[in-house]
Order: sequence, then C-alpha cells, then structure tokens
Amino acid sequence: MTRGDNPGEKADLVAELGKLGARDPESARLMGMIVALAGEVFVLKAQVERLTRALESGGAVDAKRLAAAAADEGMVKWLAEEEAAFSRSLTAPYLEPDLSVNATRWMREK
Repeated sequence: MTRGDNPGEKADLVAELGKLGARDPESARLMGMIVALAGEVFVLKAQVERLTRALESGGAVDAKRLAAAAADEGMVKWLAEEEAAFSRSLTAPYLEPDLSVNATRWMREK
C-alpha cells in the first residue's frame, strides 16, 4: 500500500486497518481477535525462547537434550493426548449441541 502523494512512501498500517473497520465492523472485530491471539502467541514464543536461552547458558539444556526430550516416549504420548484434547475443545462448539439453556422464551415480552 502506498500513499497517492508519494508513491515510494508506505501507508500507515493502523490507518489502513481503521478503514476496514469503518467499512465492515464485523471484519474489524474479527481482525482484533486475530491480532490479540497472535500477540499471545508472540508472548509465549518469546517466553519459551528466554527460558531456552537461560537453560542453555546455565548448561542445563542444549539442542541435543531438547531433541531427546521431544523424542521421549512419555513426551510423545503426552503430546498426542494434549493435541487430541485441544482439538476436541476447539471444535466442540461446532460438533456438540449447546449445553446452555435456551432462555429465549423468558426474554419475549407478553
């Protein structure tokens, strides 16, 4: 994206995203959620990197030990169970009936 007055200048990303929100509030909300989740992933990724570097600098962990831990039978089993549980919880709203009580009859005016 470039501005019309200076073809080499890049447009302000925040301003451009603001234009999307002005045209379509649903897209703006969805984009906000995606950006928030991406921010959480970034924070977790940075934390894992800090922990890994700290453990490596102290001699407690190195690439070989991390690879061995990843290949450990217990870790492989835990990861498979965790992945299955995550998948079930992520897709539950689409695959299982809503467990909440349908209260619409109490919400209607008489």
